[in-house]
Amino acid sequence: MAKLDWIEIVDRALVRVDLLADRFRKTPRRRLAFVPEALTPVDPFGAPPTPLAADKPPPAPPVVKPLGDPGLPAQIFGKRTDDASGRAVMVFREASITARMIELDDPDHRDYENRLIRETKRYEMPWVFLRGEYIGGFNELAAMAKKGELTKRAGGES
Repeated sequence: MAKLDWIEIVDRALVRVDLLADRFRKTPRRRLAFVPEALTPVDPFGAPPTPLAADKPPPAPPVVKPLGDPGLPAQIFGKRTDDASGRAVMVFREASITARMIELDDPDHRDYENRLIRETKRYEMPWVFLRGEYIGGFNELAAMAKKGELTKRAGGES
């Protein structure tokens, strides 16, 4: 027998052993339906690929919407589980001012917390905005309510 014949015999035997072992495995082995062609390596000394859109200007950066909305009397960025956020809502209710609570636990608003920290340089919750202007957190809001400035700054609308 030629050497090639022995290799084929051993190869067939190994395939049969593998198929027999598949019966005892929890998940059978995955097999390729075909052998893919080898990829041709890129020549490191060749010419660099030309950019496809060399004549097009770079895309414009996305427009970032400001955090505070000047059309709303008050906005509170916080979490329902945060005591200070709940107290800020109560201050606005006592002053009869409609405040919009932006829930930072909501998956749609998760990126707001990082923006708030970066833009306000403040880590504590809540972040309070009056007519689109950042005023601070609960302590600043309570001080404004105590002085009576809250209704003037929020526009007195309910």
